[in-house]
Amino acid sequence: MSKEIINQMDAALTETLQLLSSLNEEQINKIPFAGSWTAAQVVQHLYKSIKGMDELLYTPSQQADRNPEEKAQWLKDIFLNYENKMKSPDFILPEDKYYDQSELKDSLESAKDKMTEAAKNSKLEEMAPLPEGHPLNGITKLETLYFVTYHTIRHNHQMKNIRENLQ
Repeated sequence: MSKEIINQMDAALTETLQLLSSLNEEQINKIPFAGSWTAAQVVQHLYKSIKGMDELLYTPSQQADRNPEEKAQWLKDIFLNYENKMKSPDFILPEDKYYDQSELKDSLESAKDKMTEAAKNSKLEEMAPLPEGHPLNGITKLETLYFVTYHTIRHNHQMKNIRENLQ
């Protein structure tokens, strides 16, 4: 099962990069409708949410005392319910600025590659060593892959909506 979610995660992040490339730099920095992030801010948010997560996967931790995929469906139900509006934690909020498209692409691509490599070479049945108070505290390393996948799919949906409103 871990191979399947790794492939899904990689595919979702690849789709994000394709969506980013489908718009020009002016479009990615344009607010498509009131209350929305720009496409660039969505990509920056995704980047901030996975940056350094490869290190988390490599960090030795305690073995899970439960099914390491137990919370996968819960994460799917939360992130793929598009009716449910969510508020981002402050530490992964994107800055309100003009973004360089190639820098954004390179940053996300690098984080994606590191994350995919770490996922293939880590003990995913271990608990994710997250700090106390982190919104995902108590999930396994395998469940972090489900989080990244479903969180990315959610924002790809948002990017498609932004793209439609810009064209």
